[in-house]
Formats: sequence, structure tokens, C-alpha cells
Amino acid sequence: MPTQIYKTKDGKRVTGVTTIISGNLGWSKNALMYWAWNEGIEGRNYRDTSQKAADIGTIAHAMIEADLKGRKYDSSIIPADMLNKAENAYLAWLEWKDIVGFDLLGSELALVSEEYHYGGCLDIAAIKKVPCIVDLKTSGGVYGDHLIQIAAYGNLYNEHHPDAPIQGYYLLRLGKEDASFHYHYWPTLPEAWEAFKCLLTLHQLKSMINKQV
Repeated sequence: MPTQIYKTKDGKRVTGVTTIISGNLGWSKNALMYWAWNEGIEGRNYRDTSQKAADIGTIAHAMIEADLKGRKYDSSIIPADMLNKAENAYLAWLEWKDIVGFDLLGSELALVSEEYHYGGCLDIAAIKKVPCIVDLKTSGGVYGDHLIQIAAYGNLYNEHHPDAPIQGYYLLRLGKEDASFHYHYWPTLPEAWEAFKCLLTLHQLKSMINKQV
């Protein structure tokens, strides 16, 4: 997805959730370093591998967004190898959607917190008995930073909809290789939200410090 620009009502530009997490969360760095090292051992440029995986995920997200809005996705210019994997993820989405069922509140919702000064784009807000967030992943696993991310999205939604707050968090992982899906559910994520606030504070302090040097 292209980089989203977030601004408060008074025009001040603020940073997005994913940038705040990726730039300040250190506990996942060792795993990323090992993955990059292993890509080199296998003779691959980790940047190319990472970008291709990101592009496949972006295509899958676009397919799902088109489905949610009743549009046809134009795949005519997508390379076959990338399209096949994105379609696997899309088929997994269709299967999950049919099994679970929900009423859509909105998709690709770009929101800004006036209280905490950050922005984010929610994949899906829906109702399945209660208002919930559905976050889509095409990664190989589920990680702690994913929970921090959707907790931050939950706060964004709640700030804009205080009378109908989020009461459930779904993380849906879609298989690019085999069209499988795995989904995880949490009724609340208080620790993840506290972690995000710590990362947001660190991000803001780092920005202030960098201006002094």
C-alpha cells in the first residue's frame, strides 16, 4: 500500500502506527537479522525477497478490498508467479468470510487520534454480534507486534466511535502458498495498547532529541 499521510484537524502531520512500531520496537530485530543473514547464505538479496513478499501482500489486500466493495480487481498486469500467491490468499479470505460471516462497518479506514497524535489505516471494521476489527496478514506467522498494531487501531476506532467501541479483535493470516487461513481472536488487548503508548512516547522523544543534534 502507498504511504498514507495522516494529519490532525489543525493540519499537524502525525506518524502512522506501522512506522511507530517498526521504528521503535526492538525485540523482533534479532529474528529479522537472522532471516536477512539466511537469505544471503541462500544467495538471495533479502531486500528483493522482502519487497516481493510485500507486493504479494499488497495485491492480496487490493483483491479483498475490491471484494468488500463489490468491484472487480484488474489483475492483467500482475506477474503470474505473484498473482498465483496473491490469489491463494484471496481464496483463503473468501473461505473465512463465508464461514465466519459479518456485517461490514468499513474497510481501509484512515483515522487520526487527536488525543494521542498518531494515525492508522484499519483493514476492516465489522459487526459479528459486537463491533470488531479484522486485521489481515500474509506473513508466515503471528507476532507480538501484530497485537500492538491492532490494539492501536482499536483505540483509533474507539476515539471516533465512542458510543459503539470495539469489543473484539481478529487477526486473520492468509496462506500465500496453500490458500489456508488461520485466525486469532482477542476480546481485549490492554497490554498491547500499553506497549503501543510506550512506543509512541519513545518515538516522540526520539524526534525531539534528534532535533537537538
